[in-house]
Amino acid sequence: MHWKRIVLFSLLFFILAVSLFYYVHSNVQRPLRKDTVPAGAYVVPWMKPSPSIRELNTNPAYAAVDAPPWSIDMIMATALRLNITFRITTRNETRVIPSTVYLGHDAEFLYVGGKFQGMYRNPASNPDDDPTLTLPNCFCIYFDVDNDEKLSFPESGSALAVCLGKDAGWHVGKSWKYEDTLWRKNPSLKRYGWDFVADYYQPNPQPALSVGDDAVEYDNSTGTLIMLFSKYLSRPEISETDRLQMRTGECWVMGFILELHYATWYGVLQDFVDGWPRNTYPWLSDDSSWWPKLVIDLTNPPPTIPGQAPGQLE
Repeated sequence: MHWKRIVLFSLLFFILAVSLFYYVHSNVQRPLRKDTVPAGAYVVPWMKPSPSIRELNTNPAYAAVDAPPWSIDMIMATALRLNITFRITTRNETRVIPSTVYLGHDAEFLYVGGKFQGMYRNPASNPDDDPTLTLPNCFCIYFDVDNDEKLSFPESGSALAVCLGKDAGWHVGKSWKYEDTLWRKNPSLKRYGWDFVADYYQPNPQPALSVGDDAVEYDNSTGTLIMLFSKYLSRPEISETDRLQMRTGECWVMGFILELHYATWYGVLQDFVDGWPRNTYPWLSDDSSWWPKLVIDLTNPPPTIPGQAPGQLE
C-alpha cells in the first residue's frame, strides 16, 4: 500500500506542476520586443488614411456609382512609398506595370496600398466571362515575422484579390476579397509554402481575419488598379495562424516581400507573377535572408497621428 500512496502522490504532484506551468506561461507576458533597426531598413511612418478605408466604401461622396474617383496619393499622403516596376509575363506578352506601394501604421493597423498602372484585366479570363467568374488580379505582402531569415510556421501574409468584369470602371463591374496567408506544409503540394488560412481551418470556419477594411478602384481606360487594406498589428484570437502580434511599446523589424500576379485556372505554381525585390515565387524556398527589412515602431506614438481628421469614420 505504501508504494501506491507514493505513486498517487507523485501523479498528483505532476498534475499540479503542469497546471502551474501553464498558468504561469499564459499569464506572465514575455518581455517587450525592441529590435535594433538596421541601416537601409524601410521604416513605416505613423499615419491613418484620410478619408478612412471604411468611409471610401460607405460615404456617397466616394462610393456612389456617379462619384468621382478617389486618389490614393492623397488618402495615403504621408505613407512610405515604394516605386516599383512589375513585369508580368503572360502567355502572349510581358505587361510592364509602373507601380507605387504605400505603407503606414497607427497603434492598431498596418495600412497597405498599391497603385498599379496598366495592369488591366486578367489575361487568363475570357472577356465574355460572367464577372463573378472572372479570374482575379492579386496583390500580396508576406512577412518573416521573427526576422530570423528562415520561414517557419505560421509567419504572416495578406492577399487582396480583385475580379474585374468586362464593364469594370471606377465604381462598377468589380468584386474583391481579402485572404490571410500563412507559411505551412501544404497537404496537396506536400511541401512548405504560402497557403490560404481558410484552407488550413477546413472543414471548420476560420475564427477571424487579420484585415480591418479594404477598398479598390479601377480605371478601365488606363488599366490602373488601386488596392488598399488595413491589417491588424495584433489580433490574439488568430495567433495560431498569424504570428504578427505586436504590443504597445514594441519595435519590430521584419523581413518582407511583395507580389503582384494574375491567377490562372491551373493553380498557384502556374500563375502569371512578378515579385519585389525579386521575380520569384516566394513559396519555393524558406530562405528569407535576402528579403528587405520593414520596421514598425510602436514605442513613441506622436501626439497627433497624421491623416485622421476629427470626427472622421474609423
